[in-house]
Amino acid sequence: MRKVFLLTVFVFTFVGLAGAVDLDRHATIADPKNPSAPAQCRGFYGTDDNRTACEDFCSQYRTQNGGADCRCDEGKCPADDHP
Repeated sequence: MRKVFLLTVFVFTFVGLAGAVDLDRHATIADPKNPSAPAQCRGFYGTDDNRTACEDFCSQYRTQNGGADCRCDEGKCPADDHP
């Protein structure tokens, strides 16, 4: 019984970690030259570490655009999220 319990815990832990790594992420970007414009979206899909790629992009975007708003969100860009 103990072996079954430990195996179940291991499987759920492994599946949870594998699922967490494979989330789609996108950067929501504000245009620093036109703050009233709708936010733009840049997708980060299909890599093992979408979070780092998105955060690196936002860090570089903020540096190049005087601290403009850029944040990483989960999921695809609305324009990319089609059936």
